[in-house]
Amino acid sequence: MRKMHLLVVMVLFLAAFLRIWRLDLVPPELFGDELDVGYQAYSLLKTGHDYYGQFLPAYIHSFSEWRAPLVMYVTAPFIGIFGLNEWGVRLPSAFLGILSVYLLYLLTKRLFKDELIAALSAFFLAASPWHIQYSRAAFELSLLLFLFLAAIYFTLISFKNNWLLLPAAALFSLTLYTYSTANVLLPLILALMIFIFRNEFLNMEKKKILLAFFIFLVMIMPIAREVIFGHAAERFSQFSVFGHQEYIGQINLERAAAGNTLVEKIFHNKPLAWARVIGLNYLSAFSPLFLFERGDVTFRRSIHEMGEIFWVQLPLLIIGIFYLLTRAEKQMKNFWLGWLLIAPIPTSLTWDGANHASRLFLLLPPLMVISSLGLIYVYRILRPARLRVMGIAFISLWFFAGFIIYSHRYWVHYAAESWRWWQFGYKEAMRFMKNNEKEYRTLVFNNSYEPSLPRFLFWWQYPPDKFLKEFKSDKIEKDILAGFNGFSLENRYYFGTLSQTGEIASFIKPDLLYLVSQKDEVGGDWDWGVNPPAKIKVLKAIRNPYGQPIFYIVTGK
Repeated sequence: MRKMHLLVVMVLFLAAFLRIWRLDLVPPELFGDELDVGYQAYSLLKTGHDYYGQFLPAYIHSFSEWRAPLVMYVTAPFIGIFGLNEWGVRLPSAFLGILSVYLLYLLTKRLFKDELIAALSAFFLAASPWHIQYSRAAFELSLLLFLFLAAIYFTLISFKNNWLLLPAAALFSLTLYTYSTANVLLPLILALMIFIFRNEFLNMEKKKILLAFFIFLVMIMPIAREVIFGHAAERFSQFSVFGHQEYIGQINLERAAAGNTLVEKIFHNKPLAWARVIGLNYLSAFSPLFLFERGDVTFRRSIHEMGEIFWVQLPLLIIGIFYLLTRAEKQMKNFWLGWLLIAPIPTSLTWDGANHASRLFLLLPPLMVISSLGLIYVYRILRPARLRVMGIAFISLWFFAGFIIYSHRYWVHYAAESWRWWQFGYKEAMRFMKNNEKEYRTLVFNNSYEPSLPRFLFWWQYPPDKFLKEFKSDKIEKDILAGFNGFSLENRYYFGTLSQTGEIASFIKPDLLYLVSQKDEVGGDWDWGVNPPAKIKVLKAIRNPYGQPIFYIVTGK
């Protein structure tokens, strides 16, 4: 028992190290969504409003979209303690990732009554590239997984202490405030649990079940309208296969090409098109190319050249599924295989859902648990003892070889290779301009590479109450400054683009500090840091990890 407890402690130390070490440097910079989380949390902390002025909103208004708010509320106290920086923004996700490892241990132990299965499940999650990726950035997914694991665990232990169904109901309701995947997955998970544990629910006190249901309804009421009719519903419609115009256009073309007959309408229609896309999306969730070989194609969501989980888990998953189907108790089989099968449903309903690591994130627990079952089953069936030792040694070496390759790629190469996906360079640029702003009457930020305003607000630590008073609109005004289209704060900070490309030399003045984009305002391989234009003084060149220029901070001579 003590050895098992020591193993669990070691797993948690591993989880903590992999999620906290160099958190401010890898990934290389806070990208737009993280900055938004941080500044919204800062605004809530300082004013009680989001930065568009809503008081304690149930759905938050950001510059480019509406977002579920819970991650901002969770981040606010961390911002209060650690400040408006990488640690304040990313630590909540890392901390919840560590807690999720422990919760998976508790949940698996509760279900299987086997500490070794539970410890191995926690270990696989602690070392999982998929889970590490999302625990080291301010994604909502770390919070979502934590809430689901906690809610399911409290539900299971409530069968002996019925009062614990109340926090379980509260935790389930909070999932709707995290990420859109929960809108579809929550009812599916609840239906699965009610079906599998129906006898346990029937033996509970009815008053406590009704009270838990009442708590659940009350807590989801603020966001229910958004999910069904409001901004969350609008967001889903943007990604849903059911409203994607490309499919409708393709159907019309196929019908028209063959005369638009009744037969063509039978073979080319929306239900068939939807069913095909949904089916392909669903199957792609279990694609070896996604799980083991390449992962998500978006560089923020995976490190590339590796899958979301390790190759050694492929045979373990096959063996683990065989174990569940043939040897496990009926409840365990139905619960873990049911979770495995329903987890891809939310992403399968979206037109871009294939291999989307964020929307498939709730696949992680069943994959980790089934992997541990496969390893345990291999250990138990191998005979004699010498063969057992050789088999486990081979699997362990295979796993650690994969983990070492992953670690080298993540800690040595990933930050440099993925710099563009993390919008690297703005932190250095904004801090330099803030430190030198007193010397200039006007500060101008090019808006073509990424929207500059969120970066300005975050790295400037611009007071949210002041922003609420000063900000009118980010609608572009033509020639808000002579030769510059954009919008302003305080009639001093300007965000936008030049009216005419190539007119930067005539726009720059000695009392004006300007953030220039290499991408759109310089172009080519002209390095102003080495060879600046005649009328422009380059104060600083911001370079990517390979030494190539991204931005210049300039003024007039």
